[in-house]
Order: sequence, then C-alpha cells, then structure tokens
Amino acid sequence: MENIMTTTSKRNFYLMLSPPDGQEIAMSSGFYPSSEDVYEEEQKDILRSWSILTATGVVESLSDAADWMADIMVNDNMLPTEEDIEEDPMVHLTFDYSDEESEQFMQVQSVSYSELVKMHHQIKESTYNTVLGCLVSSVSKLLDEELITLVGVEQLFGDLDG
Repeated sequence: MENIMTTTSKRNFYLMLSPPDGQEIAMSSGFYPSSEDVYEEEQKDILRSWSILTATGVVESLSDAADWMADIMVNDNMLPTEEDIEEDPMVHLTFDYSDEESEQFMQVQSVSYSELVKMHHQIKESTYNTVLGCLVSSVSKLLDEELITLVGVEQLFGDLDG
C-alpha cells in the first residue's frame, strides 16, 4: 500500500510541475498516460491547486525564490566580459562528453556573443521554471498530505468541498 501511495504522490508531483506539460513530464518519467476521463479530472485538480496557490500569494513568494535561485544557478557573471568580446567576437565553448562509447571526449564549438547571451537567457528561464514548478509541487504535496494548511482560502473561494 505504501508503494502505491508513493507512486501516486510521485505522479501527482510531476503533474503539478507544469499545468500545460505535467502529463508529458509524468509520461517521460515512466508513467502511463491517463485515460481521457482521468486526464480531465487531473487537469482540473492541477489548475485548481495552482489557482488556490496563486490567489493566496504562495506562487508569488515561490516565484521570487525561484528567480533568486535561477540567478545563483545561471549567474550573469558566467558570460564573458565586454573586454573579452572586443578581442574575439566569437565565443568558444567546450563540451565535455562523459560517454565512454564516443571516441571524442571534448568538442569545441564557436558561437557569436549574441547567440551565447540568448542561450544563457533560455537556460536561466528554464531553470526558473523548473525551480518554480518544484516548489509549487512540493507545497501542493504538503497541502495534500495535510502537513500544512492555508488560512483564509474559504474567503477567497468559498466552500471548496461543495
């Protein structure tokens, strides 16, 4: 029984990571796709949870935390300085492959500085979305397990069970 609860909890966590992409995330993590009826109910639950957490200000606080974490993980100081770019407008990236089957362990690729900045922003945005999804999923899991409660939700949404 405990294993089923863990599996259900894990699936729900994946679903909550992103309202539009949660089903795909769960399937890519090895879960079977939902039937049409179950899918519809899961989507309603996900949107309801995100709505409650947004209306109560929880998502805004978690968004700040995700933004701060993305700044740490994908810091703008990682980009070359303007002096570095003046010397050579192309940025040379080295990719380290840990694939033992590959004969080539490292690959160097050159990209323009503007392309590097674009990649940097995409990685930072992806990091933000991942961290925010994890935080919201975690709070939702704690709410589902009744380890935390939100005060004043009834005033915002009325009776949620009726």
